[in-house]
Amino acid sequence: MPQRSVTAPASARRRRSDGELTRRRVLDAAVESILESGYYHTSSNEIARRAGVTWGTLQHQFGSREALLLEVLNDWWADLQTAVATAKITGTTLEERLACVLQVLAGHYGKPAHLAQLQILLDLTQNPTTSAETRKSALEHGQALSRAWQPLFHHALGEASKEPDLVAYAFTTLRGYLVSDLVSRTAKQRDNRIERDLLVRGVAAAVRDEAHLRGIEVD
Repeated sequence: MPQRSVTAPASARRRRSDGELTRRRVLDAAVESILESGYYHTSSNEIARRAGVTWGTLQHQFGSREALLLEVLNDWWADLQTAVATAKITGTTLEERLACVLQVLAGHYGKPAHLAQLQILLDLTQNPTTSAETRKSALEHGQALSRAWQPLFHHALGEASKEPDLVAYAFTTLRGYLVSDLVSRTAKQRDNRIERDLLVRGVAAAVRDEAHLRGIEVD
């Protein structure tokens, strides 16, 4: 006798949806509080207040402040993986392709939320009170970042992407510019298109020259 498919009751679907919305509000509230009040002033009670939930709700969903902050990193990691998987690196020249990579990187390293995520990462990996399991997870995030972006540089650098130091150079230089620009940015947005163009051209020239010395031609 064929089995009938079972559809979850509307109340169960609603509870799951409500739980996902609450989780989103809490994660956003944690980032918002770190940016506005500072990392060490971002208590569980403050996060709960900003998210419009009780401490009991927060504890039920995450268990502890440490677990909540780790979940902020996990959420960021998921977004990063989606960005890499859906990114389109196009262009007939190395400069054009690196400009595409910079645009994708800017979606993470050019946003204020990255400053909050960086503070979380530093504290969870360096604070002696962090649990061993959480520290291990946070360290894995940091160690996996450069590897996560490699598919983008494979498309951008072509044969030169087989040289790990060239990929590392391009990645850290582009990321370094974005983070520096984010830290020094004022409330008034400035036009940095010329800076970005010079950055891309400089990275492309350095990669192209070094690749040529190694017998690799990059278009």
